[in-house]
Amino acid sequence: MTYRVAFAISGAVSLGSYEAGTIYEIISALSEHNKNLPENSNDRIEIDVLSGASAGGMTAALIAHKLLYDPAMLNGETSNAAYKAWVEKVDIQGLLSHHDGDFTRTSLLSSNFVGKIAEDLITNRHKNNEIPEPAPHNTAAKKIHLGLAMSNLNGVDYKLDVFSTSEEGLDQGKFIQTRFQDRVTEELTNEYKAKQWEDIITACRGCGAFPFAFSPMKLARNWVRHQHDYASRGASPFNNGSKDENFYYMDGGAFNNYPLGLARTLTRKIDSTPEDFENRYYFYISPNPKNSVRDANFKVDATSGMKDTAMQMAKSIFWQGRFQEWMQVETVNEKVKQLDKRAEDLLQILSNNINQLQIRNAAYDSLLDALYSTSSSYTNDFQRLEKAYCTTPQHQQLSSLLRNTWIKGIVIMEKSGGLENRESMKVYTITTTNKDLASEHLAGFLGFLNKRLREHDYLLGRIRGMQVVEHILNHKGNTKALGKHLPLNVTSRAARINEATAQLLAMDLSDVKMKDVNYENRQALYNRVRERMKQWLKDENVSWIKTQGIMLASKSYLKNSFEIEKQKLLCITMPAWYR
Repeated sequence: MTYRVAFAISGAVSLGSYEAGTIYEIISALSEHNKNLPENSNDRIEIDVLSGASAGGMTAALIAHKLLYDPAMLNGETSNAAYKAWVEKVDIQGLLSHHDGDFTRTSLLSSNFVGKIAEDLITNRHKNNEIPEPAPHNTAAKKIHLGLAMSNLNGVDYKLDVFSTSEEGLDQGKFIQTRFQDRVTEELTNEYKAKQWEDIITACRGCGAFPFAFSPMKLARNWVRHQHDYASRGASPFNNGSKDENFYYMDGGAFNNYPLGLARTLTRKIDSTPEDFENRYYFYISPNPKNSVRDANFKVDATSGMKDTAMQMAKSIFWQGRFQEWMQVETVNEKVKQLDKRAEDLLQILSNNINQLQIRNAAYDSLLDALYSTSSSYTNDFQRLEKAYCTTPQHQQLSSLLRNTWIKGIVIMEKSGGLENRESMKVYTITTTNKDLASEHLAGFLGFLNKRLREHDYLLGRIRGMQVVEHILNHKGNTKALGKHLPLNVTSRAARINEATAQLLAMDLSDVKMKDVNYENRQALYNRVRERMKQWLKDENVSWIKTQGIMLASKSYLKNSFEIEKQKLLCITMPAWYR
């Protein structure tokens, strides 16, 4: 049998370095497993789905490319493609430089610098067909499904026919909602298609266009050609359904920073048999842990101010936008657990009423005829559930009538509850704590100011990846509520974990502050923020005197934020209002 793995990679900004380290170790382990297989073994592990949001989307696309077309670039602790992208190549000086096509009025940093990195690591090797395409990586599936979480600033309409009131009465109208959460999905094979990858790179730049830091990116979309992203999801045709329409995209993490649900959507296109669901595993990679953000102390009373209320409202809206995608997994898993409990209850009821089995069996057949009237999948569902639930010697000893009636009842409960083919998702979540990260400050941008910080977080990501591998090795024989662990056959990571942990401790960067990073880089970023602020105020026709007031009022705050030294005149330190 083949075990299939899907990766879901969250947004992370400069903490893409952490994700790069994690995914390097996981892929290395999967590759080692496949190399250790005896000839003619069917226990291969393959990667067939990669989804990502923001920085995670960029990494997902990069890894997909290397799996299919450039497998050597997945090797080497400090020479693999993800390390080169997130540790070596991305830095503040490059982001502050100007590149042709940059829209300086809508961003602080250079979007085309990011595009140049993507071109260097992806498209350049295919130019002029100078380099023969190697065989895919030994973990690559024949077809890889790539999903990028996008935020569509134009929006796409979804319409529902309804009856609406008018002066004459009830007329047919449209109930319209506009959706701004979007996605770009692609099916990739080992046949490199230049146009497809040009669009993917553009989509990645839009997926990672952090608001204000980078300009939104333009991407042409077609309702028919991209029906898997629009028509199949109930969107209304745009541009007559046949013509391209330019949409502008910003950071996909704004609406969906935890793309596990997107990965699940893509696996649903692949998995169809009981074995597929049984042998499906997910790796969810994020530097940010999922902790409670509930605030039991918030209250509104006579002493409350508008500021605190507004801040709590903003936090509520922000976190609610990140709830549904993650909890989609928990909801399915909880329903599966409920189904398991009801299945056991049903067996007890049937066993206590043996004399009624014939009647119940006939009634179940009638219900199944109604539920599967237009579907031919009943036999597969029955066999899948029989295999899933008849797992003990006691179950095997049940009479044929009792066992068949019982499984029919489970099929009915599953089908009527919309849980057909929805097995518990076996998800390995690889995360860490904010205090362990070096690049967490400045909304995750701090790592761009100092390569040492990125090296630290990359190594931390590697450690977390190895720890997950070691956990699987130590527990792969245990059956838990979510099923068996991935049957990895690799060497222990314990010694390597200890070695890497010692290196990490020696770096002593887990509690880094703004003042600890390169001063020239801080100064350069401060100057860029001031420059862009002045430009934006000018673009909005703000008067000269108001502009000066705003710039003066913000100066002290920004200098304190970036830890810029106090200015002196005639060797006298100037007061805060001047700085």
